[in-house]
Amino acid sequence: MNPEGPSRDDRTLCALAAACAALVFVVVAASAWLRLAAAPCPAGGCEGFVLADAVRLAHRVAAMGVSVLALVIVALAWKAPARAGRRVASVAILVLVAVLAIVGRSSAGSPPPAVVLTNLLGGLALLAACVGLAVAARAVPGRVSGSFAAALCLLALSVATGGMLAAAPAGEPSILGLAHRGASWASLAAWGLLAVSAAPTPGVRLAARLAAACVAAQVLVALAFPGWPLARWMHNLLTSAALCAAVAAAFASRSSARRKPAHPERVTIRP
Repeated sequence: MNPEGPSRDDRTLCALAAACAALVFVVVAASAWLRLAAAPCPAGGCEGFVLADAVRLAHRVAAMGVSVLALVIVALAWKAPARAGRRVASVAILVLVAVLAIVGRSSAGSPPPAVVLTNLLGGLALLAACVGLAVAARAVPGRVSGSFAAALCLLALSVATGGMLAAAPAGEPSILGLAHRGASWASLAAWGLLAVSAAPTPGVRLAARLAAACVAAQVLVALAFPGWPLARWMHNLLTSAALCAAVAAAFASRSSARRKPAHPERVTIRP
């Protein structure tokens, strides 16, 4: 570990990845808005879907920015003496951007469920990769805490099953719906426990609390406004925010675990 803190390349990579994550968040939010606005809606449920042209423009500008930043991130990660994990993450970001750009051309009109699912999960995976790289560039190398990894897996399962439900052509499959609700409640319980007990440092604790709050809010929105398109958009936004906070907490937990001694030293007093 460098006692003087992160290097200049690390800080630059962190800033670029954070900026890319912010733009991806805009892309995900705009995509959800446009997708739900184009879908048939019940009476009195679509009043909030206005300014489609402005949202579409914001989506295109943000997507162009993501593409440029992805190229710069890869160039910096491979030019600087970066760790292998960061290089892999940068390449994964570029690959996801390319896949989403290709799939995006098939999203016009009424895209098939596979295209919708790829857009949903691919965008969220890209968001998670950018946030993870931003935190990892400034954190101390190490392994993610087991409790944070388990909670992150539960959230990922909730996101994946939710994406499958959103992409379903008609109705809600009972088994998939039960799996999504179960994963959502389990994720809420896991992040709630981490927020109050297992978070070892203020930064990690704050991220865990944000993740728990976002998961709780998305559950409440889904229960209070079932089937309302604007509520579904809010649910998508809260899912993205929860994923950002959860990934940040999980990667930041590596530094906290590294600072704690694995085994306390024993002092033996000899007579």
